[in-house]
Amino acid sequence: MQREIPFKAQKDWRVVRYALTGIVGFVVLAQLLTYLSLVALADSPHIAAVAAVGLVSLLLGAPLIVLAAIQSRRAERFRNQVNHVVSRDSTTGCITARGLVQHVNGLERRHRRSGDPFQGALIHVRVNNLDEMATGFGPQWSDELLQFVASTISTSIRREDIVARTGPASFDVLLSGASESDANEVCVRLSKALAASHFAADGKTVELALSVGGVLFEGSIDLERLHRLAASQTVVIAEESSSSPELARLPSA
Repeated sequence: MQREIPFKAQKDWRVVRYALTGIVGFVVLAQLLTYLSLVALADSPHIAAVAAVGLVSLLLGAPLIVLAAIQSRRAERFRNQVNHVVSRDSTTGCITARGLVQHVNGLERRHRRSGDPFQGALIHVRVNNLDEMATGFGPQWSDELLQFVASTISTSIRREDIVARTGPASFDVLLSGASESDANEVCVRLSKALAASHFAADGKTVELALSVGGVLFEGSIDLERLHRLAASQTVVIAEESSSSPELARLPSA
């Protein structure tokens, strides 16, 4: 019985074969160019040798440089695609916690270069009955609920604000550059929009249980600390309630 060669071994052998063929071909080409240079410049062997080396280097180096440039561009595009996929939540389309960290790092670098003061707020939104939704209607409806909440958040904040899904049932909204009054205004508007929202699963109206909290900051951003403090400040919002969560304040860094 003939033994089958694994596909990986076949692929490795193919690479080795191509490499050996290329090496042998290059050696033959180098010898041929050297011989032709010596024949053409028989009276000047030193010039012939220099010309041969130059031709061989050109024929070898130019394709390698072009190939390296092409591969570098491909690798850069691939890295950008991977970073985009990793930084985006597939369910809601919001950026992920990792994407939020990258965004904040970029903001801090720009503010350090410009020397401008850095302030803003982080608002935390949590869906308290997501597990009940999945149990009662199925996981597809819990995804629908997350998408619904993400859409409501996005339409209730400023254009420059960033929405990130930072947990299975939670979102963080970064209000970069927002003053205290601006942050409070956004928090009030967001809380009212979420409290007044109505969601139906499989044709049945679902009572939403949402919590909102937030924290103001100045100076550098410690996302983990902001997230914990904002999450600890959350209060359950209701349509009949006219009050909105009060934003805590993080001491300047």
